[in-house]
Amino acid sequence: MKKNILINDYPLTVSDKLFNKVWDLALPYQDKRDDKGHAQIVTWYAIKLTEMECVDSYVTIPAAILHDIGWSQLTRKERFLIFDITRTREQDQEIRIKHQNEGVKLGRKILIQVKYPQQHIDHILEIVSQHDTRNGFYSQEDGVMRDADKLWRVSRYGFAKDLKRSAFTPQELFNKQNEAFCSQGFLFSKSAIELARKKLEKRKIEYNLG
Repeated sequence: MKKNILINDYPLTVSDKLFNKVWDLALPYQDKRDDKGHAQIVTWYAIKLTEMECVDSYVTIPAAILHDIGWSQLTRKERFLIFDITRTREQDQEIRIKHQNEGVKLGRKILIQVKYPQQHIDHILEIVSQHDTRNGFYSQEDGVMRDADKLWRVSRYGFAKDLKRSAFTPQELFNKQNEAFCSQGFLFSKSAIELARKKLEKRKIEYNLG
């Protein structure tokens, strides 16, 4: 994962060659919702949180890499439907489930191709299968991976991208994210809560917010 890096301040540095193989095979399917750098930043947070929370890297890291590749199998209209403020709850759920299912199918092919240890594949794919729709957390690894996915929203790149794709002002988006990240049960790990606080404070300073 030391090549094909898009964002220099989120370097992906791991020694396991299997992770690099998964990354390289997944790369053509990444960031298909005008969110360049999403896969890299989520994987970076997954690596960091895995170390901080002492969970199984052989599950969290590939799950982070693969979690959103399913969007590549949907039409452009489907991929961007979740940003349409007129969408119904049913439409939102349907499209999220579809991208999760497609992610499982594509992720399985990639994991088999790199000869990933069989004992981890089902756990990885179970995380991918409901990372946007599951209530509660399936496992510690599921919690850490989904924390990493959510932390993208308060990263410099994720916050800027959400501003571009929405009608929110910086203050409105900050308030929305601050409320979500401070709500009980939104994040799984104490480490993610601390990282979120730091990132929100940086966005507050960066955009000169109240």
